[in-house]
Amino acid sequence: MSDFFTIEMSYNTYHIIFPRIILGILIILGLILLAANIKKVVGKEGNGVSFKFFTENYDKLKLYGTMILLIVYALALPRLGFLAASLLFMFAITLLYIGNVKLRSIFISLSNSLATVLIVWYVFGNLFSITLP
Repeated sequence: MSDFFTIEMSYNTYHIIFPRIILGILIILGLILLAANIKKVVGKEGNGVSFKFFTENYDKLKLYGTMILLIVYALALPRLGFLAASLLFMFAITLLYIGNVKLRSIFISLSNSLATVLIVWYVFGNLFSITLP
């Protein structure tokens, strides 16, 4: 019975477990949402699609900016490492969502990125001994 609760992995692949669990949960929740809203997607009478993914006046800058920043972050992780890439990403994403570039916004973004990244790095990298990219 004790073998049921143990897995054999090398130390450098520990960081793969958590993202796979989260991905599985997200897929299951997405399927549940799709099943719950299938009437909206197909239409009440089944004769056409009446579902819109975006509202009429969605913020295109934040949507596409987030997508671009996520892609750049994924590409920067192997080159810069976790700390530097995450600091830059958090700084940029916070500025994007604040919506202006003033001294106060820069200070908030800088403090947010430093606090978040250093806490995540310390908790996962040092306390839990999970390898970070």
